[in-house]
Formats: sequence, C-alpha cells, structure tokens
Amino acid sequence: MAGSIGAQASSRLSDWNSIQDPLAYSIQIQLNPVLYGFSLPFSFCLADNRFSFTQPFSQLSFSPSYKWIQLHLGRTSINMHPYGLSGHQFDGIGLSLTPDFPLHFSVMYGRLAKASQGDTSLTTDPDGIFHSSMPAYRRTAYAFKLGFSHKGQQIGLHFLRADDHKQSLSPVFHPYISPKANAVLALDFSFCLYKDLRLNGQAGLSSYTGNLLEETENKTGLLASMMRPFLRQRPSTSIHSAYKIGLSFKGISLSYERISPGYETMGAYYFNQDFENVVLSFARNFSKVDIKTDIGWQRDDLARNKASRMDRIVGSAYLNYRINEKFSMTASYSNFTAYTQIKPVDLTRPDDPWIQNPDTVAFRQISQQAQFCFSYASSSQSPYPQQAGIDISYQSSREKSQKTFNDYVYACFRHGIRLAGEYQLQSALNFSTGIDRAAFSPTSFSYSLGPSVVLSKTFLKKSLRFSGGLNYYWDMQGKKTSGSLAGLRLRGSYTLAQTHVFDLQFNGRLRFAKGNRDIGKELQIVAGYNYRFRLDPEKLKLKAIERKKERQKKKNAKLLRYNSVTPSW
Repeated sequence: MAGSIGAQASSRLSDWNSIQDPLAYSIQIQLNPVLYGFSLPFSFCLADNRFSFTQPFSQLSFSPSYKWIQLHLGRTSINMHPYGLSGHQFDGIGLSLTPDFPLHFSVMYGRLAKASQGDTSLTTDPDGIFHSSMPAYRRTAYAFKLGFSHKGQQIGLHFLRADDHKQSLSPVFHPYISPKANAVLALDFSFCLYKDLRLNGQAGLSSYTGNLLEETENKTGLLASMMRPFLRQRPSTSIHSAYKIGLSFKGISLSYERISPGYETMGAYYFNQDFENVVLSFARNFSKVDIKTDIGWQRDDLARNKASRMDRIVGSAYLNYRINEKFSMTASYSNFTAYTQIKPVDLTRPDDPWIQNPDTVAFRQISQQAQFCFSYASSSQSPYPQQAGIDISYQSSREKSQKTFNDYVYACFRHGIRLAGEYQLQSALNFSTGIDRAAFSPTSFSYSLGPSVVLSKTFLKKSLRFSGGLNYYWDMQGKKTSGSLAGLRLRGSYTLAQTHVFDLQFNGRLRFAKGNRDIGKELQIVAGYNYRFRLDPEKLKLKAIERKKERQKKKNAKLLRYNSVTPSW
C-alpha cells in the first residue's frame, strides 16, 4: 500500500486582492491499497471547512489477461472503429483475442447509459450554481470486430448495435423524449501496394432511428437496403455514410475524409459530421534535422442547406536542428484561415424598398502562431555547467472585413549556471508587446519589460534547500508608463528520511501604478508538510521475521549468561 498525508496553511495580506480569504488551509490524505493485484485509490480532502471524498467503487473495472486473451469486466471501454464504437464507456463485459496467427477478434456487451427520470426544475448547489437534468432511457449495446493481418496487409470488419429500452422510462416523458436505436457497419484496411507505397482507409454506414415508437417503414435506396437486415426502419430512420482514404509513400502522405451531414453513432460521446477535408503532410528525420509539415483544407455545409458556410485552411511546419552537442534550434509555425459566408435570407418586403435584395455577408479570419527557440548547454564535465537560450513567440489574429487585429510578441533571454558550493543562479529578461485594434477604434500599443533573478543553495547532502528570487516589470501603454510591479520570493524546504517534506514560502509584491489602477502591496506566507509512505507486504514479512530472530537471539544470549553463572555456595 502506498499513499501520502499532506497539510498546507497560508496567510495573505493584500491591498487590492480582496476576493481571496486572508487565511486558508487544506488537509489531504491519499491511500492506494493493492488487493490481489487490484489498485483501490482513496482520497480525502478538507479545505476551508469543505470536505470531499473520492473512492474507486463507483467505477469498478477488471481487465485480466492470459497470453493473447484479455477480458474486460465492469466499467470499461474498447476502441473498435472511429465511425462506430469509439471510446464510449460501458458497464458490462468485453473480450479481446490477439493471437499470433492472422485473425483478431473483439466483442462487447453492456449498458451505455442508465435510465433517468430527470429533473427539469432548476436547483442550486452550495456554490449557487443552477443544475437540471433531462430524462433518459436505459441504453444497451453489443459490438464486435473481426480483423485479419498478414505480411503488412490488414483488413477489419466492425458492427455495432445500440438500443434504448422503451419500458425503462415512464410514458409521461414520451412527449419530451423518444427511444432511439442505431446500427453501424464499418470497415478499415491497410494494404502495401509497392514497397513503401501504402493505401489505408476507413468507412462506415450508420442507420439511426430517432423514435422507436413509430410504425415500421422501409426506406428506399442502396444504403437503406444494405442496412435493412441490421435495424428495423421507421419514418425517423436516416442512413448516412462516412469514409477516409489515404495514400502514403515514405514521409509523404495524402488523405481525404468525408462525413455526411447527419451521421451519428451511439458508440462515441461526441462526433463531428457534415464536413470534408484534404490533408497533405510530410515528415522526415535526418541525422541532425527533423522536419514535419502539413497543409489541409476543410469545408462544411455539404448539403448546402445551412444558413452559413465555412471554409478552413490549416498549415503548420516544424523544424528541429541539432547543430552540435552544445547548440540546438527549434522553430515552428502554424496558420489557420477561416472563410465564413452567411447566405442571404429572403427578406423581400413590398412595403420596404431598403431590403429588397440583401447582400451576402462574408468574414475572413486569420490566426497565426510562430515560435523560435535557440539553446546552449555547456559540457557536463565543465566545472561550472551552464545553460542559456532565447525563446520568441508570436501570435496574431485578424478579421479582414472589419479590419480588426490582435498581435502579441513575447521574448525571453534566459541563463543558468551552477556555481561552486552547490549554488545555482538563474536569470532571465522578459519582454512582451501587444498591438490591438477593435472595429471603429484606434490602434493601441502595450509593452511589458522586466528582469528576474533566482539564487538557490542546497545543504546537508541536498536534503535542505533554500532559494530566493527577485523580479521587476514595467508596463507601458503607448509612450506612457502605466505602472510597475516588484516581487520577492523566498522558499525553504527540508526532506527528512526521504519521506517527510517540510516547506515554507514567503511571497511579496509591490505595485506602483498610475491612473485608476490599483496600487499597494501583497504579502503571503505558505507553510506545508507532506509525508509519503509505501508499505510492501513482502518487506514487512521479512522485517517481522528479522525482529523475531533478533528477539530469539537476545533470549538465547540471556539464557546462556544465566547458565554460565557458578553458584557461590
């Protein structure tokens, strides 16, 4: 059994932050007993007169395995197909068979959702948050996947059937909610066409019924005839398809995915639909250089029946260059462009000549992000090892039609060195700037600049550690200084017998501001204690045996001394 016991108390004195309590405390206990190979974590927390408790029995799961056989019991999940059973938890049983021969098989049966009468009335918790819940039917499902793989060729067939139980909910809720059913037939494959040229893909057909209380009615069409044997069709039944196909050669890959509008599966908590995208990517690792780049295009409103349509273009690039043992460089860039078109609405009114032919409204949004890092690390054999680096990041968000934008740049120059006597000195210079412009407003500029220094020292074979830090920042709006902030941090920690940790912190801040901004000081003291333990049954038995032997040894020695004494008479 392993666990920890911790306590923390803090006191705060602030001139501007009156939301937080001046005195706060917390006590935490974590226990993780192991019973017959099963881990049972418990946690207890008492913080500011509020008690919380978590235990593992609300979600009990067992997954024993023997060679290539694995059994799933309790609350668990199995990923079979992205268009079918994909990560949804269930209460039931599952089996996975992955033998050495080409065939693989997985099967499950269980409950996806419990029946709930719901509570549509708004109730509040102790924090004043409103809560309500909708009624729900009991939902069960069964699924299987049969796969074949041999010499780089792979193909798999997946089937999912999920149903709501009509009798699990009172008929009074029928006007508000109806029982549903879903059947999914899916396929995935991966074939080697020629050497490094591979073809892979996934496809799925979903038959989804929105109301099981309706009379049966056969749908027409090829997809409906294919799914008719798996789910009885009704007027609310809809059949949709989804597929993804890709071609890859060494580090180059091209993929296309299309999910029809209305595609749904009960095997996933959340599912995106009504879109298609194309992605071209390249990734290659050289001796000193790693390169990865991709570009993709996505659009929605495939049926052209939405009020708006969106096109997205996404591109990214990553470069890692290991110059030598001391110098390295990393750079990345990503771009997201979205074009949204709001279609015209028929607002023609004979009595108002101003809205006879409304125009289409279009928005173009561009988001960019770039990062650059240059690092230096001296040899570990150096008497004074040190590290240094430059970090630069850039973020930009623009809306073309309204001519609004937001640009942000952050730069940091950092340096660290280990001095004699177990001293460590870390310093940094931080700079940030922001340029904003809202609609029909002038452009605003803001800057922030400041250094920081941290010095740390260890004693008593690194069991005692002290550190202290200073930082100072200037804030500027345009050409004027709007304020500054100075901070001091002191911290000491002591580790006893590698299990007891005592910690004490002091934080202080001074704010100097102009105008309507808050000014003043803030002081905080934090004291903490943590005890970590681990009880090994085998070691406890060995220690008990050793103590027993030691007691027996002392007893024998005492008897030997008594028997060796010669009477004086």
